[in-house]
Amino acid sequence: MAQEYLRVSQLNELIQDVLHAGFPQPVWVCGEIQGYDRNRGKNHIFFELVEKDPASENIIAKIGLVLFSGRKAHINEVLKKSENAFALRDDIEVKFACSVDFYPPHGAVRLIVESIDPAYTLGRLAQERQKLIAELKEKGVLDKNKLLELPPVPLNIGLVTSDDSAAYHDFCAELRHSGFGFRVFLYNALMQGSKAEKEICQGVEQLGGMEGPEVIVITRGGGSIADLSCFDSRKIAQAIAACPLPVLSGIGHEINLTVTDLAAHTYQKTPTAVAQFLVARVQMFLDDLDAKLEYISREALAKLEAEQQRLKDNALALQAGTTAYLKAHREKIIGFQEVIRQRPAMVLKNQRVYLQERRKTLEKTAGTFLANNKLKVANYRKMVDMVHPDNTLRRGFSITRAPDGSILKSIRAVRAEDELVTEVSDGAIKSSVIKTSRNKKSNDDSEGDIWLKRNTASPLKS
Repeated sequence: MAQEYLRVSQLNELIQDVLHAGFPQPVWVCGEIQGYDRNRGKNHIFFELVEKDPASENIIAKIGLVLFSGRKAHINEVLKKSENAFALRDDIEVKFACSVDFYPPHGAVRLIVESIDPAYTLGRLAQERQKLIAELKEKGVLDKNKLLELPPVPLNIGLVTSDDSAAYHDFCAELRHSGFGFRVFLYNALMQGSKAEKEICQGVEQLGGMEGPEVIVITRGGGSIADLSCFDSRKIAQAIAACPLPVLSGIGHEINLTVTDLAAHTYQKTPTAVAQFLVARVQMFLDDLDAKLEYISREALAKLEAEQQRLKDNALALQAGTTAYLKAHREKIIGFQEVIRQRPAMVLKNQRVYLQERRKTLEKTAGTFLANNKLKVANYRKMVDMVHPDNTLRRGFSITRAPDGSILKSIRAVRAEDELVTEVSDGAIKSSVIKTSRNKKSNDDSEGDIWLKRNTASPLKS
């Protein structure tokens, strides 16, 4: 018997029938879009949905999809009517209603896109965004760049944007319109798509390491939430936190803030608003300088006026004082001249009377002084006569001298057989010492208890 077999086309048609029977209705399929952007301009768009490992981001499953031109308009209309409208592009996660199909000529399973659930994509983006914000906030990434001091005159600006975008032209036009001398250091970067994150990080890092820029601006011209999802990036936030310069953002979304906005030093809604912020800061510095200049000028003028008034007052006071002084002394001189001219005799007479009175006073004082001193001298003479030795001898006292002629004051100054001379008022008596005796009232321990003399008298020589 001949062996039964199927041709490839027969097998593929059989598989197609089985799949159609197994999936009679469209099914909802979730995954991340890949390969959509390169076919965007075609009538029928072929792309893939992939599933990635949450930890490694490696693709663990994928399937082909086709969006026929007849359904593409419907899908775009659904996206436009949704809240926070967005467009399909690579790297966003979507939820499609798809018919499961098998294409026999190629022997490939594919999904035909019938509809889309915009809320799923927006919810996934919001969920991932909130999770990322909480993580970055806990690590302090969102606050680090805000700690940098914004220059008071930020004229040198590093700009990260696409050089052919409306954001670039709007930003530079606003700076030129100000008339200030701004300099822009441009880093041309993609601001949408899978490469945007890497290029923005490179731009921030390169401009932050250059000499020249004082601030860095990241800006683009708005878009849907999905279009701006690349700015909800951990790597961009970390690049901003590591940047040594203040980073300003103007992503262009009117409602929601991106992670890039939250990590930036300052954020504005649009590129024009960022430029206006920089212009206003320079203008504020100039206004402050003008105010200080006006204050200094006003204070200096007031000081000069006060000093001028003080000098004027001093000059008037000096003039008045000098005039009064000269007038007073002129009057004194006139008075002295009058006295000298009209009353010289009276002056001389008064002086003569004064001298005579002084002479009398001096004579009287001198006479009194001499009389008093004569009386003192007489009294002193009487006192001297009273204590004179001769007068003392006349009152019954005597003076005894030792052999050496000194006046004898103690029994210890003599010895037995010494010859003594005793003077009295009318002569001298010579005697010799037989023995000495101590006075009972004396504390002297000298030996002897009697005194005997052999006396010879002789008259005093006159």
